[in-house]
Amino acid sequence: MVLNFKEARLSSVTTLITKGATPTTYGHDFTDENEDAILFLGAFNCSIEGRIKLDKKKWISKEADKSIKRSRLQKNDSLFCIVGNTIGNSCLIEEKVVPANINQNVALIRPNFKKLNPQFLSYNLRSSRIQWTVIQEASTQAQPSLSLKQVGDFSIPLPPLSEQKKIAKILSIWDEAIVTTEQLLANSQQQKKALMQQLLTGKKRFPGFAEWKTVKLKSFMTESRVPGSSGDVAKKITVKLYGQGVLAKDEKRLGSESTKYYKRSAGQFIYSKLDFLNGAFGIVPSELDGYESTLDLPAFDLNSKVDSSWLINFVSRESFYKSNIGLANGGRKARRVNPKDLLNLKINAPSLEEQKAIAAALNTADAEIATLQQKLDRLKQEKKALMQQLLTGKRRVKVDKEAATA
Repeated sequence: MVLNFKEARLSSVTTLITKGATPTTYGHDFTDENEDAILFLGAFNCSIEGRIKLDKKKWISKEADKSIKRSRLQKNDSLFCIVGNTIGNSCLIEEKVVPANINQNVALIRPNFKKLNPQFLSYNLRSSRIQWTVIQEASTQAQPSLSLKQVGDFSIPLPPLSEQKKIAKILSIWDEAIVTTEQLLANSQQQKKALMQQLLTGKKRFPGFAEWKTVKLKSFMTESRVPGSSGDVAKKITVKLYGQGVLAKDEKRLGSESTKYYKRSAGQFIYSKLDFLNGAFGIVPSELDGYESTLDLPAFDLNSKVDSSWLINFVSRESFYKSNIGLANGGRKARRVNPKDLLNLKINAPSLEEQKAIAAALNTADAEIATLQQKLDRLKQEKKALMQQLLTGKRRVKVDKEAATA
């Protein structure tokens, strides 16, 4: 990669690169959270986005902290995962986090503030250049890991300090937009979940419709068994878990010619016998019309009494498939739900007209979620491209004279 900035080894622009230890090594146990306890961080607190995660916390005593005092954290330190499947993840330490200490799975990187802006460092640790270096260095070992020397040997671009600050400020604007959009997306997803619980159980009703009736699922659909191809030539489909849809199966090798497959049509309801209890339901999309599956993924033709969108929302609720565990036959790791048992399952269902009204409301919520997801994906892609330009000097930023001399 061609850089328009001069480069520096990370160890030459930092005052400390070290790692922590497990307190039990020094005779100290973990403790419960209390006013004297010290927060103890590890790889589980870092993320690919460079943000600290505090959903999982461990605590140690002041005595334990004292025994590993070299790895005590300060504001504006960076943590960088150096072991395991989270290798390359990182986070920037904020003032609200300290006092804190770390284990041996993360490197503590403390910048020399006269040479290196901490936020600029944080963005560099997430850059494609550093991440590629991590892959190259760590892939030579069975257990991915980096030594502190390897971390110190990372090469980073080093524009003037004033330009580092400006670059970090620009990228932080994208980060703020991403965080805001993530929060809006999470809120919309939670609101849809609550709406599903209300509308699909009848707790909230649309006015003007008839009372719900108890019916068997077979009043809405019949199993389809149109013979198809053999496993070596069939175009196969699979069903994702938790109501996430139906897609073409990506196979690395051909199936067996002795395995019988059945044709599936657009608009059919399909599920996985083995993963019923994990919400593996879907409607076959038009682009997969004519694809095939075995009887482990049974498919059903829907009649005119049911709205397919309402049905898939109804069965994709965790409260539905978890509550019907009694339908599953077989051992704990191979429980299957047979079509006959599913078809005989009784449910409370609204009229077709109310099904359509419910589906329309949920589809509106889905559209809002999809719009926010697209916006989030676009922001992340824009930020990635901007990082590539700003952190390499391909695109320079203007720094006013006051900032340059500050």
